[in-house]
Amino acid sequence: MKVHIQLNLLIVAALYLVWALFLFMGQQQAHPLFSNGPYDAATTSMFGASLFGFVVLFIIALLNPVKELIYASVAALGFLVLVSLYQLFLGGGMPQNPATFFGLLISATVGAILFFSMMQTPEAAETGPRVAADRGRRTARKTRSAKATRRTAASKRRATKSRTKARKTKKKTSAARRKRR
Repeated sequence: MKVHIQLNLLIVAALYLVWALFLFMGQQQAHPLFSNGPYDAATTSMFGASLFGFVVLFIIALLNPVKELIYASVAALGFLVLVSLYQLFLGGGMPQNPATFFGLLISATVGAILFFSMMQTPEAAETGPRVAADRGRRTARKTRSAKATRRTAASKRRATKSRTKARKTKKKTSAARRKRR
């Protein structure tokens, strides 16, 4: 399952890397693919930079597929897909061409695959050093709690014995006082 998750992250990272490079290297040629509005170098560069940010997130999740990073990747993909759908069909700010359509389709598919992969086996991606440390702490906690339970049970037995002994002593003392009277 881990390889399956990593492959999907690699696919989407490669797609976004190509888009980001295209937006940085050929801004005027790339602009008509992503926007119906007038050309603006700052906006195009910022969009390319945000795609580089997504690429970095996906590569980090690819190298260390801890479930939190996978969920963050799914959330990022989902948000980008929703905004793209809005811009394509409702807002009219994005042209409906094969590049945007297939990019959107790949992003939505990979996001759904990652989401459902994590829902089926949430432990499949738990492989980070933090997770191993958490497992060690849980084991230590279980050991400590088992020892504490044994100690508690032993101290309860001792307390019960001493109470029983105290009652017997009290009864003997009371009986001796009555005899003296």
